[in-house]
Amino acid sequence: MSNSTSKPNGRSAHSISKKELRASLILPIVITIIIWVVGVLLYVVTPSEFNTAVAIFISLALLAFLLYWTRTAEKRLRMTAVVIAIPALIGISLGMIQGSTSTTLIGIGITFLLLFLYRTFNTPISYRVAFRRFRAGDTTTALDLVNKAIDARPDFWESYQLRALIYLTEMDFSRAERSAKEAIARKPNAHPVYNTLGQVYLAEAKFTQAQEAFAQALALEPSNALYRYHLGLCQFRQKESREAAGSFLEAISSSLRFLEYELQAHYYLWRSLMELGEDEQAKTVQEKMQAFAEGVPLVQEQLSNQPDYPHLPYLQADAADLSKQFE
Repeated sequence: MSNSTSKPNGRSAHSISKKELRASLILPIVITIIIWVVGVLLYVVTPSEFNTAVAIFISLALLAFLLYWTRTAEKRLRMTAVVIAIPALIGISLGMIQGSTSTTLIGIGITFLLLFLYRTFNTPISYRVAFRRFRAGDTTTALDLVNKAIDARPDFWESYQLRALIYLTEMDFSRAERSAKEAIARKPNAHPVYNTLGQVYLAEAKFTQAQEAFAQALALEPSNALYRYHLGLCQFRQKESREAAGSFLEAISSSLRFLEYELQAHYYLWRSLMELGEDEQAKTVQEKMQAFAEGVPLVQEQLSNQPDYPHLPYLQADAADLSKQFE
């Protein structure tokens, strides 16, 4: 188990792949060409109603993008998103046709109002208060409130996710696992829940099950470097050194956000490379690891005064070895 702390002062040198570089250069050019081509076609076809045609085209393009962006969401959520977006789309269209900025702003304002009302009434009040109490460290009150939220809205998956986190904090692993699975049953594509389930199994030292959970989280959120880090940790614990090295390398090539994670990812990558006999690469990683020396006390602080759980001895042994690398 691990806690988020401060934002890192140092970070690894993140490289951009050739594919990403080509996309960043070519995509804006392609979009510009498409806009010009569509503009010319609209002018040729509807010269007298050019502004109207452009406005309709922009609105339809935004609507198409919205449908594409929410393609993996539930049908009800997609319909809600479209309904909320309609005032803004109408406002943009009429504003362009009439040359009126106020019409556009009114349409966008109505959409924001609808979004605010949707978030206000869709999220149980007891859940919001429970979340705040959990963040404040008051797990007893948070658990009582989140149970009330579940009674009021049994279909609200976020409540089960929060309850799983509360039970995980209290080291009640069986209930944490059950609550996480209840959340997944209601929202099968919610990647944060698979991460929570993975954290439960990892804390229990059930590394195979934890690896499966983190792999599912990554399948839904491939760019998440923290999921990748924890997947690598599971692989490392199971002596899958080559797979672990690949996972840690991908993790540090993305944004791990926290100094202690950057440090530990480099440490475990170094250990994995040593296990593989890749001494030169391991030496390079060890040298880079020195840039994250300030993360050592953060790792030690995370592990201090924690109640005992199955994975803790592994982490404590690693932390002791990690400290030696900076002596």
